[in-house]
Amino acid sequence: MDNIIVSNARFIVIDIIGDFIYWPIWWYTLGLKDRLQWFGGQVKGMEEALALGLWLRNFFVPMYADRSILGRGISLVTRIIILAWKLIWFLAWTALVFLAVLAWIFLPVAAVYMIYIQF
Repeated sequence: MDNIIVSNARFIVIDIIGDFIYWPIWWYTLGLKDRLQWFGGQVKGMEEALALGLWLRNFFVPMYADRSILGRGISLVTRIIILAWKLIWFLAWTALVFLAVLAWIFLPVAAVYMIYIQF
């Protein structure tokens, strides 16, 4: 039969100290895997939101079914401008999300380093 002192000691040793020791292992294994899945979901979501695949598949299809030379030229120039703008947004978003993943990786190391240089 456990008394309250043994029960509390077990809680302190196993739960609190164990979680403190397990935290870096989780951060760089399961936590990092979760962040990488989040990164992939963000990139895929932005690609779907901007419909880049659709724009690339229909790049040479004339807009409004206008098959004249002028219609094809205007369509091509318009699609180049729109696709360039969408690619800039996509690359900027991907870079921002990638920086968030890098922050996930390096912030604990930076925090430990900052604590270290204080002493």
